[in-house]
Amino acid sequence: MTPESLTSNEQDYINGLLHHEADVIDSIYQRFAIKAQRFIQQKGGTVRDAAHIFEEVLLDIYFFVRRHPLKVASFEAFLILLCKRVWEKEVERRGARIPGLEPDETAALSREDMQDLEDVLKEGEKRRVAYHQYLQLGDDCKELIRWALTDCLQEDIAAETKIPVKDLPARRASCFKNLFLRIDGELKPVDSMLESEIQSADAFLCGIMSEAARSAYAEKLKATPPLANQVKRFDMIRQLLAQRICTDTERDELQHQLYAHRNTWFAAKDNSITPIRNYVIGIAIIAITLATLLYISPWRKNIYSQFSSTEMHAMENDTLGLSDEVKKEFNRGHFSDALRLLNKELAANPDNIYARYYRGVCLVDLNQLAAARQDLLTVYNGNNKIRYEAAFYLALSYLREGHKQECLEWLLKIPEGAPNYLKVQKLIEELKA
Repeated sequence: MTPESLTSNEQDYINGLLHHEADVIDSIYQRFAIKAQRFIQQKGGTVRDAAHIFEEVLLDIYFFVRRHPLKVASFEAFLILLCKRVWEKEVERRGARIPGLEPDETAALSREDMQDLEDVLKEGEKRRVAYHQYLQLGDDCKELIRWALTDCLQEDIAAETKIPVKDLPARRASCFKNLFLRIDGELKPVDSMLESEIQSADAFLCGIMSEAARSAYAEKLKATPPLANQVKRFDMIRQLLAQRICTDTERDELQHQLYAHRNTWFAAKDNSITPIRNYVIGIAIIAITLATLLYISPWRKNIYSQFSSTEMHAMENDTLGLSDEVKKEFNRGHFSDALRLLNKELAANPDNIYARYYRGVCLVDLNQLAAARQDLLTVYNGNNKIRYEAAFYLALSYLREGHKQECLEWLLKIPEGAPNYLKVQKLIEELKA
């Protein structure tokens, strides 16, 4: 299907996105990606910002049409205006503002289209806030909430999380309360739910109440409209968050296609005289070759082992330094011994960012992931030249648990100019295979 063949039926774009049809997604990028990028760069954004916003908007539309009917007069006008609105929101979060939209930017959309656009925008913003705040939680709460949003039996969840069944409701309520406190700090609702009400609402929405208790709670909601509104909001946030964190092969397939288009359509400008069409074809051939090589590699089944190998090298400008003994143990793969020595180094010099980074790497390899992430986050959040190496091992820590979505989120934080960027792209391709 060519881009031109789609212009006579705008609904083909929406249906193709819903069913992640490769030719439709290709057409969307061919026709609209550059327009979105141009606007975002003109309004202070980077190419990376443009790629992120374009992907977010396509996902917003995708998630919306999975739950609601959507028909627009002009997909182009709808998509580009939505990109502009989402970028406006992002700029506001960064503490700035951009001028309002010109009147002619809404001229191609009907009143119904504009209402649909506002609905997609509001739902997408709530999903982004919920997901962002979810990522800030501790690993235990993230795991428990992820399980809470599935249809698994309580006994199975207890076995996976190692939390007794009798303690699950209170622990879930506590984690949801922490999440809502973070979300409410950004969305500022009229009122928030008490933790005791969260526990009851969670049991009601998950269907783990007895029939009698469920009937009684339903009557309570009818008699208490404010509580009913809070439970409705709780249910909405649960559903929006589940769209991002629960297992979903359909969503993953679409995301993989979007990630594959990122480097093609949002790469740094090529200054050579090679036509863009040949450039795109060349990139596609390279990507296919890499994917093929990765697919046939004998170690493909253990992606973590393939990408986790590293050595401790002497660091330029590392004024604190690391002992030869710790380097020797680390490079030999004796991570328990290296960890013991790094603990001593950090006890004496807690600001040694390299010791903290390599301790995080050791802890990932030793499967002590919570402690590893504390060290690696400290490195990543600092202004240093190895912060993107720390981001890579944070991604690997989630890969080791089998959490591909969170692994991808960390990989996508690593910019094109980072020293490990090529390795990052190879890992993304491997995750897509």
